[in-house]
Amino acid sequence: MEKIPDFLRDAANVYRTRDYIVKQCITLGYDEFYGSYLFSCDTYYRRTRKRNRIYEEVFSARKNVNGRRIHTSMYARTYID
Repeated sequence: MEKIPDFLRDAANVYRTRDYIVKQCITLGYDEFYGSYLFSCDTYYRRTRKRNRIYEEVFSARKNVNGRRIHTSMYARTYID
């Protein structure tokens, strides 16, 4: 079985910017004062030839191959080269 790339594993959404492939892991949270909210843990993977090739293979059927970010109330970012 082929290994699943890190930028696809456990992702709620994956999209691509000029320099990065971004994995969004989205969580629904609740606070008694603010109520429900969406929180996104984003991991930015620097685009490489190998990552781009895998991304193109997986998302070639998308109308917008680069995808789009799912907007959330809060987010945290991690960068990986």
